[in-house]
Amino acid sequence: MVRLALISLLVSSVALADRVATPTAGAPMPQSEQTIMPPMPPRPPPQPIAVAPDIATQGKLLAGTYACKGNRQLGNGASTPLQSSLVVKLELDNAWIAGTWTEKGNKLVDYRTFDAVAKQWTRMQLVSDGSHAVLTSIGEKAGEWVWEGVASSPRGSVTVRHHETLKGKQLKVWGEAQLGGTWQKSYEATCKR
Repeated sequence: MVRLALISLLVSSVALADRVATPTAGAPMPQSEQTIMPPMPPRPPPQPIAVAPDIATQGKLLAGTYACKGNRQLGNGASTPLQSSLVVKLELDNAWIAGTWTEKGNKLVDYRTFDAVAKQWTRMQLVSDGSHAVLTSIGEKAGEWVWEGVASSPRGSVTVRHHETLKGKQLKVWGEAQLGGTWQKSYEATCKR
């Protein structure tokens, strides 16, 4: 009986403490328990991201329609002729330099942009056979651009480098792939506007 009375007393003490600590709905909190928060200032609208002017400058240098001739190495010492057209233009409000390579049975689109904070160019290539490459460059050095990255296809991935030299209306390009621990030339072409 004493035990039942103690349990009953304990339960009513907890219920009373709950009622004192939690005001009923709609009842104002006592002044001593209110936390006064200063009003939040309005957030300024986000600033648009400025496109680096380097993209438009480089895009205007490269822009045009080129006829390209060269050769493509097959990896066994033999090569095949490479004949392609290349169209380069600025796209997406001068945020990207877009190139379209069209060759018999193959098409490649090439997008380049510049990160002014990192001081680095990024290039993405998408090929009509499902392969693609992502490359970076620090820009022109001694008249040459060198792009380094990884090319991926259903056959696997390989580390690649692309080289470019623009002189007037002539663009010379060549590429290499790292195979078996050594760099091997994969193609070379001269493109004229």
